[in-house]
Amino acid sequence: MFRRQAAGSRGHDGLEYVRLENLDSSSITTTGIHRAPDAEEQPIVGQYEPMRRPRIIVLKRIVFVLSLVLNFVSAWKWLFPGSLYDRILTYSPALPVIENERVVFSSAFGIERSPFQGEPSEANNELWTGLYDFGITRISAEEARPMDNKTLPLPDNKGGYVVQLSVFHQLHCLNMIRKGIYNGVDMSNVDELMGIEHIDHCIDMLRQSIMCHSDITPTTFARQSLKDSMKVVAEVVHTCRKFSNIQQWAWNRRIKSAIDKETVVTNDPLGWGTYTYSP
Repeated sequence: MFRRQAAGSRGHDGLEYVRLENLDSSSITTTGIHRAPDAEEQPIVGQYEPMRRPRIIVLKRIVFVLSLVLNFVSAWKWLFPGSLYDRILTYSPALPVIENERVVFSSAFGIERSPFQGEPSEANNELWTGLYDFGITRISAEEARPMDNKTLPLPDNKGGYVVQLSVFHQLHCLNMIRKGIYNGVDMSNVDELMGIEHIDHCIDMLRQSIMCHSDITPTTFARQSLKDSMKVVAEVVHTCRKFSNIQQWAWNRRIKSAIDKETVVTNDPLGWGTYTYSP
């Protein structure tokens, strides 16, 4: 996992960003969730000239116009709850914890290495599985009801419904590909995890995810000196969903015991217990 630098770094546009840095082992908790203390705000002195009064007036007018637009959108959603606006985003029970942040990616190349890289070992395998190993989640009927797709209820005395956030499935798939690259893929397809059929599934799942999310951050080019040829710069600012929020949400709702996959629930609140699916 990574940690953030102290806040205050700014791009050419004046907006703050954080930069991914490698965590040492002392920052990893026993729960498998990686935490880092919030960075303290560091004032930037002398970087910008004081804002002139006319610009303040213009900014106030812009804020006023934006508030009118937001009020109109809120009123529209209240008056027309089934409108196209509400269907732009696919509902997820984890939506309340979504928070965006500006992050500089690490190149993970050359001298800038990540603890997730390298030949599979006890240490980096633990880091990888710690990202997603708790990814089977229990949600309530109220959280499940708005979903576009039905899911099955859990047949235990706690109730609720079972889901897995796609990000954790995708991280699992990437980990299997990583292990396959170093340790070899079972081309005979006997091994359930490392068989070529599973690895092929994982590759195509990640293809679809990359296309779905379509990161449009511009990758830039630069040269280290005027005598050098241009090269790609990987360390650019991206807008990212804050992974630690999503990870914590799933950890708090993790299913701690084995799931009974055979019992059919017929009295669940949403009536989804007899739901069947055929592609």
